[in-house]
Amino acid sequence: MDSRPRQPISLMFSGQGNPVIGMGADLWSINETTRQIWDCASDISGMDLRRLCLKGPMNKLVQTSCQQLAVTAINISLYALLREKLHADAVISSCGHSLGEYSALYAANAITLENLFNVIHFRAQLMHELSLENKGAMCVVKGVDYQAISAMMTRFDADLDVSCDNSPRQQVIGGHTPALTAFAQRLVGEGYAVIKPGVSGAWHSRLMAKGVSLMRDFLATVAIKRPDYAVLMNVTGTEEVELEQIKQNLSLHFTHTVKWTDTINHLLDHPAKPLLVEVSHKPYLGHMLHDFAGFTPDMTLHCRKI
Repeated sequence: MDSRPRQPISLMFSGQGNPVIGMGADLWSINETTRQIWDCASDISGMDLRRLCLKGPMNKLVQTSCQQLAVTAINISLYALLREKLHADAVISSCGHSLGEYSALYAANAITLENLFNVIHFRAQLMHELSLENKGAMCVVKGVDYQAISAMMTRFDADLDVSCDNSPRQQVIGGHTPALTAFAQRLVGEGYAVIKPGVSGAWHSRLMAKGVSLMRDFLATVAIKRPDYAVLMNVTGTEEVELEQIKQNLSLHFTHTVKWTDTINHLLDHPAKPLLVEVSHKPYLGHMLHDFAGFTPDMTLHCRKI
């Protein structure tokens, strides 16, 4: 009997922020496909990605120049294994949180494996360099929506940006470390939970502004084709199919808010009512879905459970 899911599926690919020593160790030698994925990432980056994930050190793995490659290799390996378990026409859309957007484009056949890792390597190196030029950090704030956190930043004259609008009850803010620390202390004083994620810079903030034009110029040299199905992009929170707009969004990614709340609302409102399948080392995108009105646990599944 065919036990593969028959309802339409929307794929959600994870981004960076939760690195652990040993991540990916169960994936890189499962079959020739996964071996090729990790070989490609290592060859293009010039680093032994398997060894880094297995042995660290953690202070290197957390660096975006390394972490983005590792997370992408894991995402694509998991997707390759998942694809074998799905009907050919099961997936109707994909999206990815921050870095995961590139995995979503790969899954939709918009970019080849080699070009994927070439872009990720360039992007990660550029972001790392910018983080050294403009030192910053990020904080996850729970129990608040985009409008409320924006109002508080205005009220306290906080020179910061909302990096990720993750859900109606979770925001990520970023900026220069002193300003972020001061604002975080005010938030804690008002009863909000504030968590520092495992990242090495203030992504999706004004501190990354120099990267927009550099990324745009690089993407102009990369072959990207029209996706086979809808890809919801972070900058707009909606489906994008035009190639120039896709590249523009990937460039603006450096400074613009990740509109994850809009993305998820779009998926939840889809008339086909797709199963939301998270593709990640360990589930966390699925946990945020509980913040959305109308969501029930049967609407989502982690890729390792299919």
